[in-house]
Amino acid sequence: MTPASRGTRHAAGPGPREGQAAPGASAFRPSLQRAPFGIADELSCYYDAPAEPCNVHVEVRVPGNLDARALRDATAAALAAQPRALVRRAPGAWWRRYAWEVPGQPDCDPVTTAAWAGEDELARVRARFLSAAPPLRSSPPLRILLAAGPGEDRVILNAHHAALDGLSSLELLRSIAGHYPGGAAADPPAGPVAPDAPLQVPAAPPPSAGRGAAERAQQGRAARIAADREPGRAAGLPGYGFVLLPGRPVPAGRHPGGGTVNDVLIAALVLAIARWNSAHGRPAGLIRITMPVNARPQGQAGTAGNLSRLTTVSVPAPSGGGDLAGLVADVAAQTRPAKQQAGPQVDPASRALAAAWWPPAVKRGVLRLALRTAGPLLCDTSLVSNLGVVGPPRFGAATATDMWFSTSAHMPRGLSVGAVTVGGRLHLCLRYRRALFSEPSAARFAGLYATALGNLTSQGGAGDR
Repeated sequence: MTPASRGTRHAAGPGPREGQAAPGASAFRPSLQRAPFGIADELSCYYDAPAEPCNVHVEVRVPGNLDARALRDATAAALAAQPRALVRRAPGAWWRRYAWEVPGQPDCDPVTTAAWAGEDELARVRARFLSAAPPLRSSPPLRILLAAGPGEDRVILNAHHAALDGLSSLELLRSIAGHYPGGAAADPPAGPVAPDAPLQVPAAPPPSAGRGAAERAQQGRAARIAADREPGRAAGLPGYGFVLLPGRPVPAGRHPGGGTVNDVLIAALVLAIARWNSAHGRPAGLIRITMPVNARPQGQAGTAGNLSRLTTVSVPAPSGGGDLAGLVADVAAQTRPAKQQAGPQVDPASRALAAAWWPPAVKRGVLRLALRTAGPLLCDTSLVSNLGVVGPPRFGAATATDMWFSTSAHMPRGLSVGAVTVGGRLHLCLRYRRALFSEPSAARFAGLYATALGNLTSQGGAGDR
C-alpha cells in the first residue's frame, strides 16, 4: 500500500476542533432525552485541567500499515453499535447539573493521522495527542489517532474519563478493530439510534459497603513519591509523560504469597516506591495504592460508561530485603474482599461534593482547592489499574502484537501504572506527571519497577487477574 493511498497525514493534536462537523452531519438537532452525570462522571470533569487532563489512553501496535479511510469507517460503525460511546454533555445554564445526551450521529470526525520515524518522535506524537482530554460538548467524547511508522502503525485512543473508563475504552477499540474490513465484528447488529432514546445511568451501589477516606485517614498519612525533576524546572510543570514497557511473560501458577497477577503488580509498585524514596532520602512509611474495580453487573462486561469503583490497598513500606511473599500476601488479603464486595464508586467526601446542589463551577473550585491543600494529607500514593487478559485486536489481516493502557494520575499522586495482558504477555505503561518526574528519572523509576516485579515473580508465579 503506498503512502498516498492512506490519506493525508498531519501533526497529531487533541483532535478535531470542538463542534467540527463529521461528514454528512446534520445541523438540525431534535430535543434529546437527558440523563444526569453519574458521580464518577461529574468528578472526572472537575479533575480535568490543562496541566493534568483526565483521560484514558489505549494504544495498540499493528504490523504493516492501516488505511485511514477504512479506520474512519470502522470507527463510525463501532460508535453506531455502542450509542453510549456517542454521548456529549447536554447544553444548559451554568448553574445546572451536568447531563448526558446521545445524538443520532457524531458531531465531528474523531479520527486523525500522524507520521513518525523513530521512537522519540512517536513519544512526542503520543504526548501531544494525549495532552488534552477530548471536549465533552461535542460527540463523541473520544479521539482516535492513526500514527504511521516504519513497518508498523500505532492506533491510539484518547477518551475523556468522564464518559469512558479503561474497560469501556478497551472494548471500543476492540470493536473498531472488529469492524475494520476483513475483521470479525465485535458487536451484535445494532439498529439506528433514536435521538430521544433513554440514556441509562447505572444506579450507585449502597454507600455502606465501601471503605471511605475517613477510615483510610485513620491509618496514617500516605507516603508521597519523591520528586525527581530536571534542575530549574518548576514544580507546576504541566502535562504527562509515558513510559511503555515491552511485553513480558505473565507468571503462571500461584505465587507463594497467595496473590494474583494484580496483587503482584501492586506489591511491586509498593516495593519500587519504597526503594525509590529510600534512595532519595525520603522514608516511605505507609504506602496506599488506589485500585479500580470493575463494577459492571455480571454478563455486562462490554457495557460502555464510567463504571469502575475505587478501593485502596494500604501497606507499610518494606525495609531492606523484606518479606516479599509476605508483602504479596498482605496485598492479596485486602484485594480479595475488595473485588467480592460491592461498594461506592468513590469515597464519602467526593460523593458528598458531587451530590451538593452547587453550580458545577463552584464544585470544581472546591475540589481543586482541596487537592492543593488537603491532597497531600488524604490522597493515596499511586494507582494500579489492570485490565486483565485481552484477546489481541485484529484489524483485517493484521493482528495487534502489543497493547498498552494508562489512566490519569493527578497531583499529589502524579503516577499511575496501567496493565493489560495480550498474547500471553504483560504490557505495562507508567504515566507520570512532569511535575513529579523528568524523562530520565521516569525511565529510572520504570526500571526500578521492572526489577521489583522480577524480584517478586522469581519466587514463583501468580494466579489469574
